Amino acid sequence: MDAPPAMNESFTRGADFREKDCATAFFNPTLFTMNTLTKHLHRWLVLGAAALMLATSARAAELNAREMDAAIQSGDFTAFNTAITASLAKKVPADAKLISEAAMQPLLTDPTFVGGLSQRQFVAKVGAAELGAFAKAAPDNKKFLTWLLHNTEAMDGCLLAATPTGLKAREENNWRVPADALAIWKKIYDADPDSRQGIYLKLATATAIAPPGRVNIGAGGATTPADALVRYKYFKTAHQKKELAASFDKLGVWDLTKVISSGASDDDLTWGREMVNDFRPDLRTTEMMVDLTSSVWRRASPVPYTNMKTVLQGGGKCGPRSSFAVFINHAFGIPAIGVAQPAHACVAWRGVDGVWRVGYGKGWAASRLDGLSGPDFVEGSLARSRAAQFSQVEHLRWLSAALPAHEQTTAVLALGQKIVAERHGGLVDLNASLKPEEADAEPGAEAAKAGAPAGKKDSSTNTPTGPLKPVNRVFHVNAANYVKQEGQTLWGGPSIIVQDCATGGKQIHFPMALRYSWTEYTLEAPAAGKYEITMKAAAINDGQYLEVGSDAFNAVRIAKIPMSHGLWVKTEPVEIKLVEGVQNIRINAPSQRGVTLHSFDIKPKAN
Repeated sequence: MDAPPAMNESFTRGADFREKDCATAFFNPTLFTMNTLTKHLHRWLVLGAAALMLATSARAAELNAREMDAAIQSGDFTAFNTAITASLAKKVPADAKLISEAAMQPLLTDPTFVGGLSQRQFVAKVGAAELGAFAKAAPDNKKFLTWLLHNTEAMDGCLLAATPTGLKAREENNWRVPADALAIWKKIYDADPDSRQGIYLKLATATAIAPPGRVNIGAGGATTPADALVRYKYFKTAHQKKELAASFDKLGVWDLTKVISSGASDDDLTWGREMVNDFRPDLRTTEMMVDLTSSVWRRASPVPYTNMKTVLQGGGKCGPRSSFAVFINHAFGIPAIGVAQPAHACVAWRGVDGVWRVGYGKGWAASRLDGLSGPDFVEGSLARSRAAQFSQVEHLRWLSAALPAHEQTTAVLALGQKIVAERHGGLVDLNASLKPEEADAEPGAEAAKAGAPAGKKDSSTNTPTGPLKPVNRVFHVNAANYVKQEGQTLWGGPSIIVQDCATGGKQIHFPMALRYSWTEYTLEAPAAGKYEITMKAAAINDGQYLEVGSDAFNAVRIAKIPMSHGLWVKTEPVEIKLVEGVQNIRINAPSQRGVTLHSFDIKPKAN
């Protein structure tokens, strides 16, 4: 979203910080901004982030390691909670006037201190009683807890992802880690050693706190939520096969919760990727698969919803369109959330640049999602995008809860306020939305406009140097190898889109809502007679077809595209007549819902 040239009061809220509110609030956000901090605060954040990454499970370096192990074995965390709270408090100056950046920096860059702080917070947010019951339930549970509670990276990933996105809820600090998260996490831990580090640790953590079934299924969704372990393995496999968006590798645990919890079935998620790869591979380049929402007809569907294929096939009003938009992002591992607006539903998703966008409706100001108003979600998602800052501020909040004196708590929270107050940067337009008018614009229209203009050849295609000749009596013609093309669309973009085929080479897409569009190919037939043409094509709606004709004959033949749900399909043979020698074959696309053409074959018709 482009930043407006100057501050607009409609994009802002008051920012007065009151010392009396310090114990319960770090800040009251002003502008939704992103930029560098002052040099000294930036250094603190970088060092703090490095410390969190370097925190190890070395027992000798841990605070109250013996008490922690005893708690795991006994299933009673009372003594440990008392001991770790006292140990943390001893490290902080008793005189609140001495609590400063200089005094706190050594603590929040010390892996031992940070590890103890994370342990205390994890016990508090899961619940001492719940942890104890889990430890007592099975011997293997104690083994898992020993790994988890001595792994700062794992605890922090869980805690920061479970932390509410909304400022008010963060201030109230009443949130909890879901009660069933430990059981789910242990199941993944036992099943896959890869889940203990790197991107798969993040994926496992996200699955534990936001398993499938935690979000509204929506139109076409699976009636039975996927098993959490099965869903984890599904996305791990898709990632290993490089089927997901490139930005997946950059996602944090919180981002991944907005993927893993998808209400779609695994079969639908697989189909979604295959459909884009065949029908609109150009949308993968900018990770704008959400543009396919424009291809969902805004009408009452003539087919019942049984899966996401039928939502795309039949169309629907704003609700089904919202469901499809969320789903197609999830299929590629892109975080997305359904959005409620007055008498409307649409979608919000994380862009390739890491910034969340709302589309197919009004802007953020009219939105509600993830239990928050649009502006509150924007503020929270931007705070999360500044990962080092978000982590430091929340760690200060955790520490404040461990301190015995109100003055100490106030002073520690004030440091968090200082970190946030130093940010500076551009604004987010709360009224902006992708296609706010909900026009049925062609998917990828804006990107396509920057490509080859109508009537001109894309320089990346292989222009034939002469008439095409048959091989073994068969003409095999790549659709992108046309010699001439003309057309006009209703929305002003090119009348065909030349795409990189997912399996190599090129293909073409005839967009929806065409006034007219055709491509022409020059062939040299060895003999006159009857021939038949078959096409490798893909369509996402019923009743789609292409017209075929030769300049030697006036007759036009109709090649119907079977309902393929966007996957490649071979059309039934259509008879055409050729003369001996050089002639032109024209493929014409009438105004309809979009057809992608890979290639076609022409061979003599059998008697």
